[in-house]
Amino acid sequence: MKKSSKDLEELLAAMADGEYIDPKVKQELESRLESDPELSVALYIQTAMKNILHHRSEALHTEAPAELRLSIVNGIRAQQLQAPKQIKSVSFIESFWNALDPIVSVLSPKFVIPTVLAIFMAGYMYMSEQVQTESVVSPNPSMLKVVHAESNNICSQTYTSFRAYKNGDLKPQIITTNQEKLSSFFAENGVKYTVHYPKIDAELIGGIVSQEKGTTFAHFIYKVGDHIIYAYEVPEGLVDNQTLSVNPRAMEIVNKADWYWEKENGASNTMVLWRLGPNLCVMVSDLRTEQLSALLHVKET
Repeated sequence: MKKSSKDLEELLAAMADGEYIDPKVKQELESRLESDPELSVALYIQTAMKNILHHRSEALHTEAPAELRLSIVNGIRAQQLQAPKQIKSVSFIESFWNALDPIVSVLSPKFVIPTVLAIFMAGYMYMSEQVQTESVVSPNPSMLKVVHAESNNICSQTYTSFRAYKNGDLKPQIITTNQEKLSSFFAENGVKYTVHYPKIDAELIGGIVSQEKGTTFAHFIYKVGDHIIYAYEVPEGLVDNQTLSVNPRAMEIVNKADWYWEKENGASNTMVLWRLGPNLCVMVSDLRTEQLSALLHVKET
């Protein structure tokens, strides 16, 4: 028996917490998430809010107002992406309340009023700063299974390289903290495209080049304390299922929301895929999703 949207919404908190859900019900919920934008937005906001409340990392020095700002930005942006073009002029207040409802529903009464006030101020700050050219990345971890199977799949290759580096089986071919020096190394070793480095609050430590069907590609590595961030950047034009490939579902999410985030199946590693100039950049890290997103920024064009 199919459950109603209201029944499914009540299961979102359990899914966001990783609690047990009957496999048949979970399958129905995952299927509905693919076709029901409102349900997907509600799950996303609940997940983001719970991460903010329960997984804050003091080591990253991320202040609560900034995290709350991210939460409301996520809700508003997700609604704007799903809304028909003719209603894109919806007021900030409408967007705010629509995004706020699923957040309030998971909080105990003593947290509701201070959280509402904090999120309202965060949302106001976001709306007043939209003319700026730089914003913090907003995580949107996928709750659906996306398989990176092909040997030339850029996400699969990044996972493999990251694990090899962590295990000591892969060493940097150049050790440097200087982007210009690293770019020169890439060019001298056959990388024909311009590498665009993301703005990230982490230390660059070196780079590696790899080859796929005669074309040379750039890899570079960052560290944050004891954590590693492994990046693989390729021209989008070469991701054509011949030279390189990417899962169509992951790319669909990038096209709609700018970023595809996931937690690696069977591991705690985080992966993010996005466009960086004319290139596609994949990052894999042993940081949690909310930690990596707090470090990573993007310049909007």
